[in-house]
Amino acid sequence: MNKDIRNQKSMKTKAVTFLVSTIIAGLFFIACAQTANFKTVSPQEFQKLMNEKDTIVLDVRTPEEVSEGKIPNAINIDFYSDTFEQELSKLDKSKTILVYCRSGRRGASTAEILTKKGYKVINLEGGISNWQSEGLPIQK
Repeated sequence: MNKDIRNQKSMKTKAVTFLVSTIIAGLFFIACAQTANFKTVSPQEFQKLMNEKDTIVLDVRTPEEVSEGKIPNAINIDFYSDTFEQELSKLDKSKTILVYCRSGRRGASTAEILTKKGYKVINLEGGISNWQSEGLPIQK
């Protein structure tokens, strides 16, 4: 009889452990599945959005890359800077941030960071490389 009681306790312990593990795994999955909510748009759409008021054009390339030319009126915050996230936090949350990089990866990463901080963000598809391939203006 003692053996039956021990088996029951062991089964209950295993069931509780399984249930708790399942809940934790589910919460982890949900947290990981939540992606930042930002749009990625074509160069033409990006250019139209630049003309709207209350927007900031943000270039997250390195200063060396920026010296080769940038989208007109863009401000630069170097993605690889030690103070990158601190600098991002100084941006005005009441404005839409139009972000770009060279090819799109750093721009998308920045858009994700900013969105999680409560900013409204739009990313340029393909970065400035795509912008230039469409013949759109560059400021030197």
